[in-house]
Amino acid sequence: MRTHLAYENVIVRDVFDLARSECSTHRVAVCGASLGAYHAANIAFKYPDAVSHLISLSGAFEIGDFFDGYHDDNIYFNSPYEYLPNISDPWKFNHMGIILGTGEWDNTRHESMRLSGILNAKGIRHWLDDRKWCGHEWTYWRDMLPYYLSKI
Repeated sequence: MRTHLAYENVIVRDVFDLARSECSTHRVAVCGASLGAYHAANIAFKYPDAVSHLISLSGAFEIGDFFDGYHDDNIYFNSPYEYLPNISDPWKFNHMGIILGTGEWDNTRHESMRLSGILNAKGIRHWLDDRKWCGHEWTYWRDMLPYYLSKI
């Protein structure tokens, strides 16, 4: 988990600062596929003041399996399935354009559905795009991402 937190700090501090400077903007968009979608979503939900858009392609958000039963506050605060249901101020995500892309052949489809359910329960606006004939691989993501980018 220490390595993950160090990675997150580099993204949020160094990469975001560079992107904001280069693009003359206050917020940045984040995107990822599969486990990368987890990282993008986790950063977006932890730092909503820094993120304008989140695009998740076939997100794999369940991180508990990586820790062999171990659980502490670091794992809790890096598991959107755990911390999002308990947030008391969902309004701070209202500015964010959130897109969860999945498909009927996606082996992580249930994870996007679960995250969408949590967001719905909290009143957090988002778009769950559940596509026909799409699965969990780059050939589908190559079509999905340009389409989503055209919508933001």
